[in-house]
Amino acid sequence: MYPDFNVGSSEPSAARSKRNELEILPNPCLAADGFNIWWQKTAAQSMAMVSEASDLMRAHRLVSSARQPRARQAH
Repeated sequence: MYPDFNVGSSEPSAARSKRNELEILPNPCLAADGFNIWWQKTAAQSMAMVSEASDLMRAHRLVSSARQPRARQAH
């Protein structure tokens, strides 16, 4: 079957377990720091996009109101 799987049980072999232990980050703070950097960058991009969309909507409203005749604005 698979070289790392013990056929006698449903557990992975010791060799497989050792390999998984080596893949774990030695310092969990590194992963947390990486996540924080990603989160801050994503939040900054989202805020910039919302700000840009708000500016576009404001400009659209100004242009739309300037094009409409004054009689229509009496709502």
